[in-house]
Amino acid sequence: MSLKKEMLSTLTEDQLKNLAESKGIAFALNTTQKQYYADWNDKDRLVDLMATNGKLTIRDIEQFIHTRP
Repeated sequence: MSLKKEMLSTLTEDQLKNLAESKGIAFALNTTQKQYYADWNDKDRLVDLMATNGKLTIRDIEQFIHTRP
């Protein structure tokens, strides 16, 4: 598991959504992705999608973690 994915896994689903929104990340899944993620829970799907997103860096995640309540 990548460091980025490990860090994202420590966040709740709501925190993941807030982080994505703050970085302007939107998720538009194509048909293949919808089928692939069909049986995943929402948090795991968000972690997987965000871990491969180029707009989100490890530094961004660290800063978000340090500023969360």
